[in-house]
Amino acid sequence: MTRLRENISANHTILIVDDVPENVELLKYLLTSEGFKALCAYSAEEARLILVNTPVDALLLDVNMPVQDGFSFCRELRTIEKYKLLPILFITSLDRDIGFEEAMKNGGDDFINKPFNKRELVAKIHSVVRIKDLQDELLREKAKYERELLTARKVQEQLIPEKQFIWNGVKAQTLFHPFFQIGGDFVDCWADSKKLHIVIADCSGHGPSAALIGAMFKMQLFNLSPMMSLKERVDHLRQNMEIVLPEDYSITFCYAFLDQDLVLTYINGGHPAPLLYSEGKTIALTGMSPMIMGINLNAKDEVQTVRLNPGSKIFMYTDGASEAMNENSLFITEEGMKNIFNEAVEEGGDILGIVQEKILKFCGNHTPGDDMAMVCIQI
Repeated sequence: MTRLRENISANHTILIVDDVPENVELLKYLLTSEGFKALCAYSAEEARLILVNTPVDALLLDVNMPVQDGFSFCRELRTIEKYKLLPILFITSLDRDIGFEEAMKNGGDDFINKPFNKRELVAKIHSVVRIKDLQDELLREKAKYERELLTARKVQEQLIPEKQFIWNGVKAQTLFHPFFQIGGDFVDCWADSKKLHIVIADCSGHGPSAALIGAMFKMQLFNLSPMMSLKERVDHLRQNMEIVLPEDYSITFCYAFLDQDLVLTYINGGHPAPLLYSEGKTIALTGMSPMIMGINLNAKDEVQTVRLNPGSKIFMYTDGASEAMNENSLFITEEGMKNIFNEAVEEGGDILGIVQEKILKFCGNHTPGDDMAMVCIQI
Protein backbone atom coordinates (compact mmCIF):
# COMPACT_ATOMS: atom_id res chain seq x y z
CA MET A 1 0.00 0.00 0.00
CA THR A 2 2.87 2.38 0.86
CA ARG A 3 4.57 1.66 -2.48
CA LEU A 4 1.30 2.29 -4.34
CA ARG A 5 0.79 5.60 -2.52
CA GLU A 6 4.36 6.66 -3.36
CA ASN A 7 3.83 5.85 -7.04
CA ILE A 8 0.63 7.91 -7.07
CA SER A 9 2.27 10.78 -5.17
CA ALA A 10 5.24 10.90 -7.55
CA ASN A 11 2.91 12.03 -10.32
CA HIS A 12 1.75 15.11 -8.40
CA THR A 13 3.39 18.48 -7.83
CA ILE A 14 2.53 20.57 -4.77
CA LEU A 15 3.35 24.29 -4.59
CA ILE A 16 4.14 25.61 -1.10
CA VAL A 17 3.66 29.36 -0.59
CA ASP A 18 4.83 30.76 2.77
CA ASP A 19 7.04 33.73 3.66
CA VAL A 20 8.69 31.85 6.57
CA PRO A 21 11.61 29.69 5.25
CA GLU A 22 11.44 27.28 8.20
CA ASN A 23 7.79 26.50 7.44
CA VAL A 24 8.57 26.01 3.76
CA GLU A 25 11.44 23.61 4.47
CA LEU A 26 9.35 21.57 6.91
CA LEU A 27 6.46 21.27 4.47
CA LYS A 28 8.84 20.38 1.66
CA TYR A 29 10.42 17.64 3.77
CA LEU A 30 7.05 16.16 4.70
CA LEU A 31 5.79 16.20 1.12
CA THR A 32 8.90 14.76 -0.50
CA SER A 33 9.02 12.02 2.13
CA GLU A 34 5.52 11.05 0.94
CA GLY A 35 6.72 10.94 -2.65
CA PHE A 36 5.29 14.26 -3.83
CA LYS A 37 7.29 16.73 -5.88
CA ALA A 38 7.42 20.02 -3.94
CA LEU A 39 7.93 23.51 -5.37
CA CYS A 40 8.55 26.49 -3.07
CA ALA A 41 7.58 30.16 -3.20
CA TYR A 42 8.02 32.82 -0.52
CA SER A 43 5.42 35.30 -1.79
CA ALA A 44 2.33 35.52 -3.95
CA GLU A 45 4.46 37.09 -6.71
CA GLU A 46 6.87 34.13 -6.78
CA ALA A 47 3.94 31.71 -6.71
CA ARG A 48 2.35 33.52 -9.64
CA LEU A 49 5.49 33.04 -11.76
CA ILE A 50 5.69 29.34 -10.92
CA LEU A 51 2.01 28.75 -11.73
CA VAL A 52 2.38 30.42 -15.13
CA ASN A 53 5.30 28.20 -16.12
CA THR A 54 4.72 24.90 -14.28
CA PRO A 55 1.72 22.55 -13.95
CA VAL A 56 0.73 22.24 -10.29
CA ASP A 57 -1.70 19.75 -8.73
CA ALA A 58 -2.34 21.52 -5.41
CA LEU A 59 -1.41 24.70 -3.58
CA LEU A 60 -0.49 25.02 0.10
CA LEU A 61 -1.03 28.71 0.83
CA ASP A 62 -0.08 30.65 3.94
CA VAL A 63 -2.61 33.30 4.97
CA ASN A 64 -0.35 35.90 6.60
CA MET A 65 2.18 37.10 4.03
CA PRO A 66 3.53 40.58 3.26
CA VAL A 67 2.46 42.56 0.12
CA GLN A 68 -0.39 40.16 -0.74
CA ASP A 69 -2.01 37.83 1.79
CA GLY A 70 -3.14 34.32 1.00
CA PHE A 71 -6.87 35.09 0.94
CA SER A 72 -6.39 37.88 -1.61
CA PHE A 73 -4.15 35.69 -3.79
CA CYS A 74 -6.66 32.85 -3.72
CA ARG A 75 -9.50 35.15 -4.79
CA GLU A 76 -7.31 36.37 -7.66
CA LEU A 77 -6.59 32.81 -8.82
CA ARG A 78 -10.28 31.89 -8.79
CA THR A 79 -10.98 34.61 -11.38
CA ILE A 80 -8.64 32.85 -13.84
CA GLU A 81 -10.23 29.95 -15.75
CA LYS A 82 -7.11 27.79 -15.55
CA TYR A 83 -7.08 27.88 -11.74
CA LYS A 84 -10.77 27.69 -10.90
CA LEU A 85 -10.49 24.00 -10.03
CA LEU A 86 -6.94 24.05 -8.63
CA PRO A 87 -7.05 22.56 -5.08
CA ILE A 88 -6.01 25.27 -2.59
CA LEU A 89 -5.42 24.50 1.08
CA PHE A 90 -4.83 27.40 3.44
CA ILE A 91 -2.25 27.15 6.22
CA THR A 92 -3.58 29.27 9.08
CA SER A 93 -3.40 29.72 12.83
CA LEU A 94 -7.05 30.81 12.95
CA ASP A 95 -9.54 28.96 15.11
CA ARG A 96 -10.85 25.82 13.33
CA ASP A 97 -14.42 27.09 12.86
CA ILE A 98 -13.31 30.55 11.78
CA GLY A 99 -10.56 29.10 9.60
CA PHE A 100 -12.96 26.83 7.74
CA GLU A 101 -15.42 29.68 7.16
CA GLU A 102 -12.72 32.05 5.89
CA ALA A 103 -11.18 29.37 3.68
CA MET A 104 -14.50 28.65 1.97
CA LYS A 105 -15.43 32.33 1.70
CA ASN A 106 -12.19 33.19 -0.06
CA GLY A 107 -12.22 30.35 -2.57
CA GLY A 108 -10.20 27.72 -0.72
CA ASP A 109 -10.96 24.00 -0.65
CA ASP A 110 -9.79 23.33 2.91
CA PHE A 111 -7.47 24.61 5.61
CA ILE A 112 -4.73 23.26 7.88
CA ASN A 113 -4.15 24.63 11.36
CA LYS A 114 -0.75 25.77 12.55
CA PRO A 115 1.02 23.97 14.10
CA PHE A 116 -0.09 21.30 11.64
CA ASN A 117 -0.44 17.60 12.20
CA LYS A 118 1.59 15.56 9.70
CA ARG A 119 -1.04 12.87 9.24
CA GLU A 120 -3.83 15.42 8.74
CA LEU A 121 -1.71 17.36 6.25
CA VAL A 122 -0.81 14.30 4.18
CA ALA A 123 -4.35 12.92 4.26
CA LYS A 124 -5.86 16.19 3.06
CA ILE A 125 -3.34 16.54 0.24
CA HIS A 126 -3.98 12.98 -0.93
CA SER A 127 -7.72 13.73 -0.84
CA VAL A 128 -7.57 16.91 -2.91
CA VAL A 129 -5.17 15.53 -5.55
CA ARG A 130 -7.40 12.46 -5.94
CA ILE A 131 -10.36 14.74 -6.59
CA LYS A 132 -8.25 16.79 -9.02
CA ASP A 133 -7.31 13.62 -10.92
CA LEU A 134 -11.00 12.83 -11.35
CA GLN A 135 -11.75 16.39 -12.47
CA ASP A 136 -8.88 16.29 -14.96
CA GLU A 137 -10.16 13.00 -16.36
CA LEU A 138 -13.64 14.49 -16.75
CA LEU A 139 -12.20 17.54 -18.52
CA ARG A 140 -10.22 15.29 -20.88
CA GLU A 141 -13.34 13.25 -21.65
CA LYS A 142 -15.32 16.46 -22.15
CA ALA A 143 -12.70 17.79 -24.58
CA LYS A 144 -12.72 14.47 -26.45
CA TYR A 145 -16.52 14.48 -26.60
CA GLU A 146 -16.54 18.07 -27.89
CA ARG A 147 -14.04 17.16 -30.63
CA GLU A 148 -16.24 14.25 -31.64
CA LEU A 149 -19.30 16.53 -31.63
CA LEU A 150 -17.47 19.00 -33.86
CA THR A 151 -16.68 16.22 -36.32
CA ALA A 152 -20.29 15.04 -36.17
CA ARG A 153 -21.46 18.61 -36.77
CA LYS A 154 -19.39 18.77 -39.98
CA VAL A 155 -20.90 15.48 -41.12
CA GLN A 156 -24.41 16.72 -40.32
CA GLU A 157 -23.79 19.93 -42.27
CA GLN A 158 -23.05 17.74 -45.29
CA LEU A 159 -26.19 15.68 -44.67
CA ILE A 160 -28.40 18.76 -44.17
CA PRO A 161 -26.88 21.57 -46.23
CA GLU A 162 -28.64 24.91 -46.30
CA LYS A 163 -30.09 25.50 -49.76
CA GLN A 164 -31.24 28.38 -51.92
CA PHE A 165 -32.39 27.87 -55.51
CA ILE A 166 -35.03 28.80 -58.12
CA TRP A 167 -37.46 26.26 -59.57
CA ASN A 168 -39.94 27.36 -62.27
CA GLY A 169 -39.70 30.93 -60.96
CA VAL A 170 -40.28 29.78 -57.36
CA LYS A 171 -37.57 30.61 -54.83
CA ALA A 172 -36.80 27.89 -52.26
CA GLN A 173 -34.59 28.49 -49.21
CA THR A 174 -33.75 26.42 -46.12
CA LEU A 175 -32.02 27.23 -42.81
CA PHE A 176 -30.62 24.77 -40.27
CA HIS A 177 -29.25 25.94 -36.90
CA PRO A 178 -28.54 23.32 -34.21
CA PHE A 179 -27.90 24.87 -30.79
CA PHE A 180 -26.26 21.73 -29.34
CA GLN A 181 -23.62 21.38 -32.12
CA ILE A 182 -25.67 18.55 -33.60
CA GLY A 183 -29.41 18.04 -33.32
CA GLY A 184 -32.46 16.10 -34.42
CA ASP A 185 -34.00 18.64 -36.82
CA PHE A 186 -34.15 17.97 -40.55
CA VAL A 187 -35.06 20.22 -43.46
CA ASP A 188 -34.66 19.85 -47.20
CA CYS A 189 -36.01 21.08 -50.50
CA TRP A 190 -35.43 19.56 -53.93
CA ALA A 191 -37.11 19.37 -57.34
CA ASP A 192 -37.85 16.59 -59.79
CA SER A 193 -39.22 17.01 -63.29
CA LYS A 194 -42.75 17.93 -62.21
CA LYS A 195 -42.79 19.14 -58.62
CA LEU A 196 -40.93 20.72 -55.75
CA HIS A 197 -40.46 18.58 -52.62
CA ILE A 198 -40.49 20.34 -49.23
CA VAL A 199 -39.73 18.36 -46.07
CA ILE A 200 -39.16 19.46 -42.49
CA ALA A 201 -38.95 17.16 -39.46
CA ASP A 202 -38.02 17.23 -35.78
CA CYS A 203 -36.88 14.23 -33.74
CA SER A 204 -37.47 14.48 -30.01
CA GLY A 205 -34.34 14.93 -27.93
CA HIS A 206 -30.98 16.53 -28.64
CA GLY A 207 -27.43 15.58 -29.43
CA PRO A 208 -25.98 12.49 -31.15
CA SER A 209 -28.95 10.13 -30.68
CA ALA A 210 -31.42 12.61 -32.17
CA ALA A 211 -28.97 13.41 -34.99
CA LEU A 212 -28.64 9.70 -35.86
CA ILE A 213 -32.41 9.36 -36.07
CA GLY A 214 -32.46 12.45 -38.31
CA ALA A 215 -29.86 10.79 -40.55
CA MET A 216 -31.98 7.62 -40.74
CA PHE A 217 -34.99 9.76 -41.66
CA LYS A 218 -33.03 11.25 -44.57
CA MET A 219 -31.87 7.80 -45.73
CA GLN A 220 -35.44 6.55 -45.78
CA LEU A 221 -36.62 9.71 -47.51
CA PHE A 222 -34.19 9.42 -50.39
CA ASN A 223 -34.75 5.69 -50.86
CA LEU A 224 -38.38 6.35 -51.83
CA SER A 225 -39.45 5.62 -55.38
CA PRO A 226 -39.95 8.71 -57.59
CA MET A 227 -43.28 7.24 -58.71
CA MET A 228 -44.83 7.28 -55.21
CA SER A 229 -47.61 9.68 -54.35
CA LEU A 230 -47.30 11.92 -51.32
CA LYS A 231 -49.44 9.59 -49.18
CA GLU A 232 -47.47 6.55 -50.30
CA ARG A 233 -44.24 8.31 -49.39
CA VAL A 234 -45.46 9.19 -45.91
CA ASP A 235 -46.83 5.66 -45.38
CA HIS A 236 -43.44 4.21 -46.32
CA LEU A 237 -41.58 6.65 -44.06
CA ARG A 238 -43.87 5.80 -41.15
CA GLN A 239 -43.51 2.04 -41.52
CA ASN A 240 -39.72 2.08 -41.79
CA MET A 241 -39.06 4.68 -39.09
CA GLU A 242 -41.43 3.02 -36.59
CA ILE A 243 -39.30 -0.13 -36.87
CA VAL A 244 -36.07 1.60 -35.80
CA LEU A 245 -37.44 4.37 -33.58
CA PRO A 246 -37.13 3.72 -29.80
CA GLU A 247 -40.41 3.86 -27.90
CA ASP A 248 -39.50 7.06 -26.07
CA TYR A 249 -38.70 8.94 -29.30
CA SER A 250 -41.00 10.59 -31.80
CA ILE A 251 -40.74 12.55 -35.05
CA THR A 252 -42.97 15.39 -36.12
CA PHE A 253 -42.88 16.28 -39.81
CA CYS A 254 -44.47 18.12 -42.68
CA TYR A 255 -44.05 16.80 -46.22
CA ALA A 256 -45.33 18.89 -49.14
CA PHE A 257 -45.41 18.84 -52.94
CA LEU A 258 -45.68 22.03 -55.01
CA ASP A 259 -46.62 21.33 -58.63
CA GLN A 260 -46.17 23.47 -61.73
CA ASP A 261 -49.72 24.82 -61.37
CA LEU A 262 -48.83 26.20 -57.91
CA VAL A 263 -50.97 23.65 -56.08
CA LEU A 264 -49.49 22.77 -52.68
CA THR A 265 -50.28 19.29 -51.37
CA TYR A 266 -49.08 18.39 -47.88
CA ILE A 267 -49.34 16.04 -44.91
CA ASN A 268 -48.60 17.52 -41.49
CA GLY A 269 -47.63 14.88 -38.92
CA GLY A 270 -47.90 16.60 -35.54
CA HIS A 271 -45.72 19.52 -36.67
CA PRO A 272 -46.32 23.26 -36.18
CA ALA A 273 -48.78 24.39 -38.85
CA PRO A 274 -47.26 25.68 -42.13
CA LEU A 275 -47.77 29.41 -42.55
CA LEU A 276 -49.11 30.99 -45.75
CA TYR A 277 -48.59 34.66 -46.55
CA SER A 278 -50.99 35.91 -49.21
CA GLU A 279 -52.48 39.30 -50.01
CA GLY A 280 -50.89 41.06 -47.06
CA LYS A 281 -51.74 38.63 -44.27
CA THR A 282 -50.45 35.36 -42.80
CA ILE A 283 -52.62 32.37 -41.90
CA ALA A 284 -51.85 28.93 -40.45
CA LEU A 285 -52.74 26.08 -42.82
CA THR A 286 -55.14 23.49 -41.42
CA GLY A 287 -54.90 19.71 -41.20
CA MET A 288 -53.11 17.47 -38.72
CA SER A 289 -52.02 13.84 -38.84
CA PRO A 290 -50.26 11.82 -36.09
CA MET A 291 -46.54 12.13 -35.56
CA ILE A 292 -44.21 9.16 -36.13
CA MET A 293 -43.67 7.19 -32.92
CA GLY A 294 -41.84 4.04 -31.86
CA ILE A 295 -45.13 2.12 -31.92
CA ASN A 296 -47.43 1.29 -34.81
CA LEU A 297 -50.44 3.60 -34.51
CA ASN A 298 -52.03 2.56 -37.84
CA ALA A 299 -52.16 6.27 -38.57
CA LYS A 300 -54.51 7.63 -41.21
CA ASP A 301 -52.78 10.59 -42.82
CA GLU A 302 -54.87 13.44 -44.14
CA VAL A 303 -53.73 14.95 -47.43
CA GLN A 304 -54.37 18.70 -47.59
CA THR A 305 -54.41 20.83 -50.74
CA VAL A 306 -54.24 24.59 -51.26
CA ARG A 307 -53.81 26.62 -54.44
CA LEU A 308 -51.23 29.39 -54.19
CA ASN A 309 -51.33 32.74 -55.93
CA PRO A 310 -48.38 34.66 -57.37
CA GLY A 311 -46.70 36.56 -54.52
CA SER A 312 -47.66 33.91 -51.94
CA LYS A 313 -45.08 32.60 -49.51
CA ILE A 314 -45.01 29.35 -47.54
CA PHE A 315 -43.04 29.08 -44.28
CA MET A 316 -42.37 25.99 -42.16
CA TYR A 317 -40.30 25.72 -38.98
CA THR A 318 -39.47 23.35 -36.12
CA ASP A 319 -40.73 24.00 -32.59
CA GLY A 320 -37.27 25.16 -31.48
CA ALA A 321 -38.41 28.50 -32.92
CA SER A 322 -41.89 28.73 -31.38
CA GLU A 323 -40.63 27.41 -28.03
CA ALA A 324 -37.68 29.81 -27.84
CA MET A 325 -37.85 31.56 -24.47
CA ASN A 326 -36.71 34.98 -23.28
CA GLU A 327 -35.24 36.09 -19.95
CA ASN A 328 -38.76 36.48 -18.51
CA SER A 329 -39.56 32.79 -19.27
CA LEU A 330 -42.00 33.79 -22.02
CA PHE A 331 -42.23 31.66 -25.18
CA ILE A 332 -42.54 33.00 -28.71
CA THR A 333 -45.48 30.60 -29.35
CA GLU A 334 -46.92 29.63 -32.73
CA GLU A 335 -48.95 32.84 -32.81
CA GLY A 336 -45.74 34.78 -32.22
CA MET A 337 -44.04 32.94 -35.09
CA LYS A 338 -46.94 33.90 -37.36
CA ASN A 339 -46.39 37.57 -36.46
CA ILE A 340 -42.60 37.30 -36.89
CA PHE A 341 -42.97 35.71 -40.32
CA ASN A 342 -45.52 38.32 -41.42
CA GLU A 343 -43.18 41.12 -40.30
CA ALA A 344 -40.21 39.52 -42.08
CA VAL A 345 -42.14 39.31 -45.36
CA GLU A 346 -43.29 42.92 -45.06
CA GLU A 347 -39.72 44.10 -44.41
CA GLY A 348 -38.47 42.33 -47.55
CA GLY A 349 -35.03 40.86 -48.17
CA ASP A 350 -33.73 37.60 -46.72
CA ILE A 351 -36.90 36.30 -45.03
CA LEU A 352 -35.29 33.40 -43.14
CA GLY A 353 -32.39 35.57 -42.01
CA ILE A 354 -34.80 38.22 -40.72
CA VAL A 355 -36.93 35.59 -38.94
CA GLN A 356 -33.86 34.20 -37.19
CA GLU A 357 -32.71 37.67 -36.15
CA LYS A 358 -36.14 38.41 -34.67
CA ILE A 359 -36.11 35.13 -32.73
CA LEU A 360 -32.67 35.83 -31.27
CA LYS A 361 -33.69 39.41 -30.46
CA PHE A 362 -36.72 38.07 -28.59
CA CYS A 363 -34.49 35.67 -26.61
CA GLY A 364 -32.04 38.43 -25.66
CA ASN A 365 -29.29 36.98 -23.45
CA HIS A 366 -31.21 33.71 -23.05
CA THR A 367 -29.71 31.17 -25.48
CA PRO A 368 -32.41 29.19 -27.34
CA GLY A 369 -32.76 25.76 -25.80
CA ASP A 370 -33.58 23.79 -28.94
CA ASP A 371 -32.46 23.37 -32.52
CA MET A 372 -34.07 25.39 -35.32
CA ALA A 373 -34.83 24.47 -38.90
CA MET A 374 -36.86 26.56 -41.36
CA VAL A 375 -37.88 26.57 -45.00
CA CYS A 376 -39.44 29.36 -47.05
CA ILE A 377 -41.02 29.03 -50.50
CA GLN A 378 -41.64 32.28 -52.37
CA ILE A 379 -43.99 32.17 -55.35
